[in-house]
Amino acid sequence: MTIPSGFRDDSPNGVVVTKGLDGNLMAYAKEVFDSYADSMNSLSLTDPNMRSLRRELLGNSKELIYDAAGRVLIPLNLRKLAGIEDEVMILGVGNSLEIWDINRLAEFEEAHSDPEAQAIAWATLDISIKRGN
Repeated sequence: MTIPSGFRDDSPNGVVVTKGLDGNLMAYAKEVFDSYADSMNSLSLTDPNMRSLRRELLGNSKELIYDAAGRVLIPLNLRKLAGIEDEVMILGVGNSLEIWDINRLAEFEEAHSDPEAQAIAWATLDISIKRGN
């Protein structure tokens, strides 16, 4: 799979691909993923939710290096987790990429396409823009 050039520019040391939270895969610049991993590893091992999250994200991660054409080969176990068989869709989401099987993405979007439900869910998030003087 070819990683978009802009993302490659921001992640010259390669990417870490891991299981996403919605049936997809996530790709992070190695440095960004390492920061998340350090944060997860600093939390309590006695918390079963934290152990589960670490198992899912860290246990299913793979560091990948670009070939000369800017491509990476996603391991079979990760492709199976995301149901990737043929075509993929890559979505840039902030400091990461979501990698979706094209059919799974369509199903996900259809299941989550109610604008009213989205508005209610998003209203609970504190995403305010702070303005200068």
